[in-house]
Amino acid sequence: MRNFKTDLEQLIDRLKEKKPFTFSKYADGEFAILVNHKITNCDNWTFDPTLHAYEQKLLLNSFKYSGKNYIVGISCPCCVPSSHVKWMRDESGSDKITWANLFVNSNYPTVKDEIFPIFDNWDGKVTLVANEQGMNRELPFKVDNYIPITIGSWFNPDLDIIIEKMKKLAKSASGQLFLFSGGPLGNILAHQLHELNPGNTYIDIGSTINPWVTRDNRGYLKDNAILKTCIW
Repeated sequence: MRNFKTDLEQLIDRLKEKKPFTFSKYADGEFAILVNHKITNCDNWTFDPTLHAYEQKLLLNSFKYSGKNYIVGISCPCCVPSSHVKWMRDESGSDKITWANLFVNSNYPTVKDEIFPIFDNWDGKVTLVANEQGMNRELPFKVDNYIPITIGSWFNPDLDIIIEKMKKLAKSASGQLFLFSGGPLGNILAHQLHELNPGNTYIDIGSTINPWVTRDNRGYLKDNAILKTCIW
């Protein structure tokens, strides 16, 4: 029976077996963009449909993509209105749907204890796309390439520059691990790089590394936080 923990364990098994896959997650902020609603995110970027039609199209393309081993995380009814969940289920192009929150809340201790060590011992290059504040800081796993971004990097002109840079890295070899901690930028990269070279593993790890890169700015990262278990 599927549940919040068993879905995570399936990804852990894939990582251990070095079976390439992509995990791209879409939470409430991404949902607003997908349906073209103006939003100012908790990380202080603002999406405006009148200004960011290009970026919205790329994000929507990533959500509707149906590539092999392309796993899409969507919001769950315990976190957002059920109408949002239904829209995401109906509109996603992937036949492999799981929780957008798969790496957080009550699953976060397992991510730290089991997934981070796998990243640290990856047999191949590891590339991390994350906030520039994390450059040269000690991370919970080794990184061969740290690609620094800013709050506005998922908007052009930065977006196209980053996409082309990442495509060159993705094409250079298979068996690599690419990790994204950059909001909608991670979704766009997950799609475009998977389509280019599905022989690598691409994972949107979201805010899981914030304590090392920026700060503990999510509820589940706080000391003594009550870690909820998400349900369908």
